[in-house]
Amino acid sequence: MEVFPKPSEAQGQATTVVEDQIKEMIHKVTEMVQQLQEAPANHTKILEDVSTETKQKIDQIKWRVEEQMQIKWLVDKIEERLDEDTLMLILRIDDQIYESSWEENRYALNLLRWQVPGVLIITNTESIQKAKDYCYPPQRKPIEYSLVGLYHDTVLKLTSQHKNDGNSSSEIIHNILEECEDHEFCMRIFTHALHANPMRSNEELHKLHHTLQEVSKKSFNSTTENCRRDSLAKKMIKFSYSDLSKEYKSCLLYLAIFPPGHNVRRSTLIGRWIVEGLITKEDWPTSVHQAEQCFDALVDRMLVNPGHIGATGKIKSCSVGHLVHGFITKIARKQHIVLTRLSLHLARHFSIFNDVHLGSSDNIHKFFKKLPESSPWSRLKVLDLEGCRCFSGKNQHYLKDICNKILLLKYLSLRGTDVSNLPVEMNNLRISTEMHASATKHLVLLKLKCLLAGHTDLIPGMAKEFFSVRVPKKIEKMVNMEVLSNVKASQNGHELKDIRKLWQLRKLDVAPQEFDSGGDLHECLRSLSITLLPITSHEGTTCSGLILLGNTSSSGSPAADNGFSLKHPPKVLESLSISGTTQKVQLLQTLLAEDENQLAKVTLSSTELNQDGFNSLAKLPKLRCLKLRHITYTESKLTFNEDKFKCLEYFLTESCNMTGIFFENGAAPELEKITLRFTNLQSLSGVEDLPKLKELEVNSNNKSSSSSMATNEDSNNMLHSFLDRAIQIAKVTLRGTLLKQGDFQKLSKKSNIRCLELLDKSCDESQLTFNKAEFLKLNHLIVNCSKITKINFTSGSTPKLEKFIWAFTNMQSLSGIDSLPRLREIELIGDFVPNEVKESINKNKNKPYVTYYK
Repeated sequence: MEVFPKPSEAQGQATTVVEDQIKEMIHKVTEMVQQLQEAPANHTKILEDVSTETKQKIDQIKWRVEEQMQIKWLVDKIEERLDEDTLMLILRIDDQIYESSWEENRYALNLLRWQVPGVLIITNTESIQKAKDYCYPPQRKPIEYSLVGLYHDTVLKLTSQHKNDGNSSSEIIHNILEECEDHEFCMRIFTHALHANPMRSNEELHKLHHTLQEVSKKSFNSTTENCRRDSLAKKMIKFSYSDLSKEYKSCLLYLAIFPPGHNVRRSTLIGRWIVEGLITKEDWPTSVHQAEQCFDALVDRMLVNPGHIGATGKIKSCSVGHLVHGFITKIARKQHIVLTRLSLHLARHFSIFNDVHLGSSDNIHKFFKKLPESSPWSRLKVLDLEGCRCFSGKNQHYLKDICNKILLLKYLSLRGTDVSNLPVEMNNLRISTEMHASATKHLVLLKLKCLLAGHTDLIPGMAKEFFSVRVPKKIEKMVNMEVLSNVKASQNGHELKDIRKLWQLRKLDVAPQEFDSGGDLHECLRSLSITLLPITSHEGTTCSGLILLGNTSSSGSPAADNGFSLKHPPKVLESLSISGTTQKVQLLQTLLAEDENQLAKVTLSSTELNQDGFNSLAKLPKLRCLKLRHITYTESKLTFNEDKFKCLEYFLTESCNMTGIFFENGAAPELEKITLRFTNLQSLSGVEDLPKLKELEVNSNNKSSSSSMATNEDSNNMLHSFLDRAIQIAKVTLRGTLLKQGDFQKLSKKSNIRCLELLDKSCDESQLTFNKAEFLKLNHLIVNCSKITKINFTSGSTPKLEKFIWAFTNMQSLSGIDSLPRLREIELIGDFVPNEVKESINKNKNKPYVTYYK
């Protein structure tokens, strides 16, 4: 039992703690101001340093005061629910609870006006029954300050509206969670399964609980804790999997052909599911809708992990974790979805039911060499050759062989290959879904729905590569086309008139001279990317086209012949990208400020922009993502004005020339993430007033080039200054920053960082050391920097770290991993893990779950 002092004394002590902290900050500020006054006039560097530190301390005081006001507001809300009777609190806590967390809770409880004579602390499952004896009325339950309690409350909220037998369900749910107490993954799967279907019967829940109990009994004498956890995980995954429809089960099992952790595009999966016959509806749009729902359902159940999330909040890719992959692979082999005669690195290239015979030691070349000699392949519907660079030189005939031998092919991907020309035999195919190609002039595939042209050439001074692939000459006959990407029109642009006839087109990525999105596209086009290529003037000089979003030039006259005119803006357009001009950009007010405008994502690249144009963007009512790449900004500072960008969640600036960004108070209230890439930024102010800003990503130039980029030292100073003011930042991702240990120690003092990603060239030293009392709130650490070969956790560092991922090329040592008090999960990605590292991991008393990837 932990007994507090008398209420009056407790409140006085709690208040004193906060007052002392603020007084200490004020004292330091006073000292710095005095230093500032006494400093010699010529010591400008001292003046700048003191001034900067003073502002930082003032910001910290402001943040601390706001934090205390929020706590006081919560306390007032609690008191509204309480009577004036004495309150006895019973808390169940994890046995590894960090000391400062208890002190924070003790302080918060002391703020209550009503008497709190004591708190009973429970640290194990057995004593929870005894704690119930202290509860009054007897129906009350102890408050569980633990993961079991957290997930129990969450599940009850999800199921309370659907179950009438509340007490019975609550007890069995609690028992199930207790069986998974040291395996949070199982708790998450269980919670998501009940969220997807809260109507699971008590009989099913009792059966699950009994199964988990049997696993615990059988694994009691197991040699490793990981074995028991794996068994629990499999049973919980089965509980969720068994509730899926037959179609959804097949779609999940299909993912077994991809390696664990492999990122798969949403569009690729949906197309392949349909072509393979796993989703079968009366027509293509209905099948796509059903496949989309299946994808979302698997993510919602946490059976697949979400990857990239687009500007509109849609998940664009996914992967399968190690535990789920092992579960579905076993079932998929029984159902012959995964063929034992094909290795995992080959299986993803072909249909699941095929007549391909390749040994585990064979490669894709062996398949191509067999084609000319074989009879036509009757069962092969899918051929995904992404990343296979084997079509050049003497192997150019491979693609002809595919066209002549695999006549029933419905899905062909050549994304990332070295195919330079498409043979005329391509028209023999019956491809109906998706094709990635690089030479399309004579292509006529009547059922094709998605054409992603592949080969591009780089234009100097442009932010992106322009498209060297022509629009197919008979594009108007390909009426099922939904996505037409990375293509360019001829000089007179006659193909673009034919594109207007594609009434199902949703996404268009084109390099035109002039284009009118009227006709059917006006009603269906959701994504439009425009790349303006250099134009040769009558005098023979080269210039870039003038972008006019509207039908008038800046002078009010009709657009010039070499301009780009968007006369009829699509009504449902959600994504707009404009790239490839260094001339003036006029953002038409009527396009960007319409009340019904659906634009959620805007990307501007290699163009000129001023504050007025930026203010026009600010009027977009649904804009959530804004990216500025290689922008020539006409002023030195970019300003986010008050009450503008009301829905903006993500902002990226890359290789732009502005030296400062300023957020006025009240600007971008929903902004959650800022990404800075290769910038000249010297100041980023007002970030402390962004209430929802939680994530910062920095990709610095790793070459000290004073002519175009700030030096690494200047860039890192700006990073530390940013984090000193934006103390609400919880996730930091670094790439190319070349941090030294001193920089890393500065970073460790940022008190609210909970997730840290150190990517390529983020650190400039081979050893990464976490010292005592550093990164006190960090719970997720990802290291993927080839420079780092040694990581050292000293005693008392990262006390809340729960998950650690290290992708390495050469691991020399990983010390102190055994002393991390809350570590639950480890992923090590590399060829060789030293035995002493494995032994150190096994010594950790939490017995963290370890996954090794090669």
